[in-house]
Amino acid sequence: MHKSDWDYQGLVAECYDLWFGEEPFWDQAFFEERLRRNGGIALEAGCGTGRLLLPFLRDGLQVEGVDASVEMLALCRQKAAAMNVAPVLYQQHMQDLNLPQRYHTLFIPACSFQILATRQEAFAALRHFRQHLAPGGELLLTLSVPWNDFGIDRQWRLRRSGTRPTDGDTVLIHEATVSDRHEQLQDIWLRYEVFKDGQLVQTLFRQHQLRWYHQHEFVLMLEAVGFQAITVQSGYGVGDSADPEADMIFSAKL
Repeated sequence: MHKSDWDYQGLVAECYDLWFGEEPFWDQAFFEERLRRNGGIALEAGCGTGRLLLPFLRDGLQVEGVDASVEMLALCRQKAAAMNVAPVLYQQHMQDLNLPQRYHTLFIPACSFQILATRQEAFAALRHFRQHLAPGGELLLTLSVPWNDFGIDRQWRLRRSGTRPTDGDTVLIHEATVSDRHEQLQDIWLRYEVFKDGQLVQTLFRQHQLRWYHQHEFVLMLEAVGFQAITVQSGYGVGDSADPEADMIFSAKL
């Protein structure tokens, strides 16, 4: 079976950090508080270029990272050297996770779990997460439902824009989606465009899939693989967010 992987390489990996702005990130305080409360060593699955991992290391937390993309991990190491931190990084798919360590916290931010396009892969990843948690350890996982996309199938719209600090080029991402609400599977088409001095100099098309889950369905999935003490909150603030697009944050323990 082909493994679900959004294949972060080339222009896609190079421009990944353009979309998130500067610290503090929207979810940074939430995850930092949980990692400090749980203590011990944590693992970030889908750590990418180290958006959260590197600030956490800089601020004294013990965090390791795993990601499927060789290029994203290489960028993470470059950024780490500039910050004078030395992350422990692994290159693996989360659905195949097999590491020598057990962790007090295993967290997957930015809804990266939804990259797993099949339910079989999702269950495999959850089983591996459970096996990598120390007794009493906590899984923290974020999910979202693309409610706002349901009425605009096949319509191209500007998704993101940014300016590369290395050369000042402008990068635009346009997106079109088709959402299968029965299968809870979204097909996503992305068009990357690079502009230099107002002229289009590079275009890249890519396609991938995203699977979404509803709250009670995912709680049952967590229970099915042996997690307990499952809680869900909406958004990263105090109290649940009223925004239906807000991330759902699942906490589950052994």
